[in-house]
Amino acid sequence: MLERAARPLAGLWNGIASVMDAIYRALGGPGRFLQDFLNGVWLGHSLHAVLVDVVVGGATAALLLDLLRVVFGVDGMEVAATWITGLVVLAALGAFVSGLTDFKDTAPGDERNLAGMHGLINIVGTLLLAVSLISRLGDGHGLGFWMLLIGYLVLSVGAFIGGHVVFKFGAMINHTAHPRSKRAKEFSAVLPAADLPEGQPTKAMLGNTALVLVRRGDVVNALRETCSHAGGPLSQGEVRGDVIICPWHYSNFHLTDGAVRHGPSTHRQPAYRARINEGQVEVQGPIE
Repeated sequence: MLERAARPLAGLWNGIASVMDAIYRALGGPGRFLQDFLNGVWLGHSLHAVLVDVVVGGATAALLLDLLRVVFGVDGMEVAATWITGLVVLAALGAFVSGLTDFKDTAPGDERNLAGMHGLINIVGTLLLAVSLISRLGDGHGLGFWMLLIGYLVLSVGAFIGGHVVFKFGAMINHTAHPRSKRAKEFSAVLPAADLPEGQPTKAMLGNTALVLVRRGDVVNALRETCSHAGGPLSQGEVRGDVIICPWHYSNFHLTDGAVRHGPSTHRQPAYRARINEGQVEVQGPIE
């Protein structure tokens, strides 16, 4: 039902994602830095989700203070409710910018459509909270209460849809976390060394776990093949220097330890020990 409701605006959502992608590309190096900051690469976690917690928690606190004042006649709640509403509006602006950054890398179709609806509804809710704040600053606490109440209900709907995007489509989760592969204590042969070209990402299997192998001379690096950001196939990616680039959304991972060098991924790629022994590529791990 939610997916059906969001589909008529699919062209709008795709257009917004394309514009955001074009803006970051045009910004070059500074754009990469800004994108990594807003994705939450430095945090190891989605920054948008953190800011949303502030918005929802702050709006709940402000509404509680207003209810104490309006319903139970408790005095002295106005100033605190005004300050908290201001905090909520500021956090919502940050959530909007970081959410747009995440949004550009959503999968076209129902995932992107619902993410777009989530954003649009939350913009409406934020505008209502901004009206509430302006009213309070002018001593219009009555109007401020009603705008907060309606805005809170709108934000709740937006938050529900945002949760649906995460839990149904896996947006911004770690796609290498489940299922967890068992740690191989011994080295196991996964590929003849002759079948591993120099510098070309190559897929291999360690049991039921897909790996991407990259050979540079006698050194072999091994990472989980599924990109942690959205599940892209790293074996179809590109190697540049000491990083491998996902072909889907261009997350960069260090070949040695899987560390994120550039988002949108915020999660390290599981790395494995690899070596060439008696004509075979052998792998052990993953490295904790």
